Amino acid sequence: MRERAHFIALWTLAVLASTILITKGRGLPPTEGGSTAFLFDRSNGVRVKVTGIQGKSGIYCLPEDAVLRSVINMAYRGLPANATKLSDPATRLKDGDWVLFEMDASEPAKISLKMMPAAERMLLGIPLDPATMTESEWELLPGIGPALARKIVFDRQYNGGFRSIRDLERISGIGKVTVDKLERYFLDDATP
Repeated sequence: MRERAHFIALWTLAVLASTILITKGRGLPPTEGGSTAFLFDRSNGVRVKVTGIQGKSGIYCLPEDAVLRSVINMAYRGLPANATKLSDPATRLKDGDWVLFEMDASEPAKISLKMMPAAERMLLGIPLDPATMTESEWELLPGIGPALARKIVFDRQYNGGFRSIRDLERISGIGKVTVDKLERYFLDDATP
């Protein structure tokens, strides 16, 4: 019960924070070489989490064609990035991506691209991918406890990935009603 109260509190804070960030927009003024404009309409863009840059960390709504280099230019102009530690700067960003800047005064910044944790994607309304979720992420969903989460991950490892959320019905203890309740959290197809 205490965990559910924490989840609700975090959810409320995240919704408030994302609403403020998205409606106000954040970023640096345009510079030579271009910077990415922020969208105010979430339906036409991708939501990307940026962390590790003081004063610039947050969730941004970017154009659908935004690439990693756009976020680097936007978040920190002139950042000395070590090319061997940098993900491909031309990588196209997807809804729910997380750009992580790891700063060390003695070395160039390490920049990596990950997916936001499932809880954050759920709060922002970003569809989950059943093919990549961990046990602890499955447990966040309503009606899925630790035992069922373990069964889901075991089934995925033993029988292969899920092509859609409907594939969960093959697991003992999960029926059509449960899948119907979970469907709103997932992509129509497990492969984005």
